[in-house]
Amino acid sequence: MKKLLFIFNLWLWIPGWIKAEPGEDLIVQAPVMEWHKGHGTDDGDHVHYGMQTSDGGYIMVGQTEKDRNGSDMLVVKTDAEGNLEWQKVKGQNRQDEYGTFVTEVDASAGMIHGFIVAGALVSEGQQERTLVKFNAKGDTVWQKTYPATGNGSIRGLSLTSDGSIVAAGYVGSGQKGYQFISDDGQGFILKTDANGNLEWDKELTVAPHGMRVGEISGGFAIGANIWVEENGRYHQQVCLILTDNQGNETFSGTYGGANNDQVFDFAVTTDGGYIFAGHTRSYGVANWDFLLLKVGADLQEQWHKTFGQPRGYDAKYIHDESYGVKQMPDGGYVVVGGTGDEYRYTASGHPLGASDLWLAYVVRVDQYGNLLWQGLYGHLEGNNAGEYINLTSDGGYIIFTDSDTAGSMKEHNFGLMKIKPEITNP
Repeated sequence: MKKLLFIFNLWLWIPGWIKAEPGEDLIVQAPVMEWHKGHGTDDGDHVHYGMQTSDGGYIMVGQTEKDRNGSDMLVVKTDAEGNLEWQKVKGQNRQDEYGTFVTEVDASAGMIHGFIVAGALVSEGQQERTLVKFNAKGDTVWQKTYPATGNGSIRGLSLTSDGSIVAAGYVGSGQKGYQFISDDGQGFILKTDANGNLEWDKELTVAPHGMRVGEISGGFAIGANIWVEENGRYHQQVCLILTDNQGNETFSGTYGGANNDQVFDFAVTTDGGYIFAGHTRSYGVANWDFLLLKVGADLQEQWHKTFGQPRGYDAKYIHDESYGVKQMPDGGYVVVGGTGDEYRYTASGHPLGASDLWLAYVVRVDQYGNLLWQGLYGHLEGNNAGEYINLTSDGGYIIFTDSDTAGSMKEHNFGLMKIKPEITNP
């Protein structure tokens, strides 16, 4: 078995400052990896989302391509040390099915403790929006699909203050399978009761694909992608959509630069604003770089930041693709993605591998987007692109990766990396 490697080089550390108490400055160091494990079917597994569970373990969802003629929904649950507890595959042969999001539900109000997984399953030959409730042991409690014209999928969901479920995604697409962004679809927001029974379903008139949804006072906020025309040229921007508590749109606004800006994660922030994470070709970057964009409660952009090329290779060939963001207790943010190249170009010389080796790339910023630290995590003998990040109860992080690393996991597994809490030195 090959030894898991994590190499941290000061060349990668850009020091920053956070103020813990008035008048007290602390230097924040990039944290190190505790462990990295993988689980799945060993055949084309791709993780899309994950979180820590109330028992200290982890749950992650995505897809497996084990039948090689389509994909199935894959759900994996581990204990606190990343050891497998159970995994479930849902799907039919030669169909395109997958999970995109998972959240935990407690046993309050007589509900069964477990997990709600969102995504797409096939019903009567059609790819339909789907919610599945699993209990804590991985048994299916209920499964619901929400038919619509064309192929559809749920991308994000949230539990509401009244115990219901609100979800966003797309319908009406001519394409099957997982889509990073559905350009030919029709965005939607829907609401169900706690058992997945549909209460209402509304189109998003301005966006072909809703990415994430969260509850706000009197309604909901959705992060989406949209095409805009400026000076006779079309390009992508990120879009904020607000609705009332029945899903009727009350506001929509676009944000971003002069080239393509793509959002893959979005959340309502503790100050009443909104945070978007994704990647961009705007703002003078040479290729795709991380994009973090903050909108205030007044619906105006407060700031945007880009990050990329942590190994210093030719920026023209490096993709820095961000898929997850979480707000920190101090008001700042942590962002994750992957960094590597997909061209014939190959460069080497950095201790963290050649340019075509994909690594998990993590960026930590303060509440204004100022960089505190950045780190690379992975294995020198396999690719480990970060797909999502979440916070852990000990103050650290859990990174979910698309991995083909040899050693402690099979090829093409769901990977999960436990990262220690930040160390602060006076």
